[in-house]
Amino acid sequence: MTKPSRILVVGRHEGTTHRITRTLEADGHIVTSTLSDATALDLASSSYFDAVVIGAGVSHADVRYLSTKIQGKNSSTAIIVAHGPESVLSQLRQAFKERASADST
Repeated sequence: MTKPSRILVVGRHEGTTHRITRTLEADGHIVTSTLSDATALDLASSSYFDAVVIGAGVSHADVRYLSTKIQGKNSSTAIIVAHGPESVLSQLRQAFKERASADST
């Protein structure tokens, strides 16, 4: 990756959110994390993020709500529902690959 990606992590469980954040930071990303939907929406409204990683503990309804609101502000932001810290990097790479492919068409 040529420059670090800015990533917002939204979760419900502090331990899992922290592990996802540390995994992303160790891979060179600039990460902001929160356990609050309201804070996530405020951050996404005031700053640009390349991706938003939503923890698996977030309800489907909240995932849809967050996704709709965040992509309404910036449709190029990748939204990822992380299955856990172990898979978040591969999910992120896949989302960026798909976005690059869509941008080139």
